[in-house]
Amino acid sequence: MKHLNRIPSLAWLVALSLVSAGHEAVAQDDILAPGWKNLSYTPPAVGSYQLPPITEASDGTVLLEDGTESNLFDLMGDRVVLFSFIYTRCNDINGCPLANAVFHKLQAKLQERPEIAQATRLLSMSFDPERDTPEVMKEFGQGLGGNGVDWQFLTAQDYDTLQPILGDYGQYTIREYDESGEYTGDFAHMLRVFLIDRELRIRNIYSVAFLHADILINDLETLLLESPSS
Repeated sequence: MKHLNRIPSLAWLVALSLVSAGHEAVAQDDILAPGWKNLSYTPPAVGSYQLPPITEASDGTVLLEDGTESNLFDLMGDRVVLFSFIYTRCNDINGCPLANAVFHKLQAKLQERPEIAQATRLLSMSFDPERDTPEVMKEFGQGLGGNGVDWQFLTAQDYDTLQPILGDYGQYTIREYDESGEYTGDFAHMLRVFLIDRELRIRNIYSVAFLHADILINDLETLLLESPSS
């Protein structure tokens, strides 16, 4: 079972191949969410709009890829953060694989904008700590992070530690069972990605329809134009 945990989901392998193939290949498939394709409109100019605070971010105890404990707030505050909830076995192409692929595309954009990259951190938090151990998260993230972009893959010690975090962020999950009542290893969940400023306030929440690398980098740059007290 431990070996199986290390295998990326089929959906993620397909997702990564689509990203590698370029926007043209992705755009041919109409079943994919907007984040897989070229943005169909021109976003507002950077700094021409505001991102009012929505609510306060929440803290919680997490495990880093090396297995050490940290608090979410220790990973936030010094940078603007994009925070996603995922699990590595997800097979919904417009679910966790979309979040990972959009972050992967954003990483490429940030590599061309080091002044934004140095002020940004990407956090991908698993909501399946039973299978997504720190070792699994480390292997899953290999080849995705680095290159001047801080992208960290987190998990929790157990479900008891994780549940308050999920509740605070409204990231509810439901285990799926087969006809015989056996747990399939899959979760029903709603994809949500959070933009969090240095004062630990949530400034935007992206759903499937609005999760796109072009939108994310626009919002990051707009947020970074603010004065610290904004």
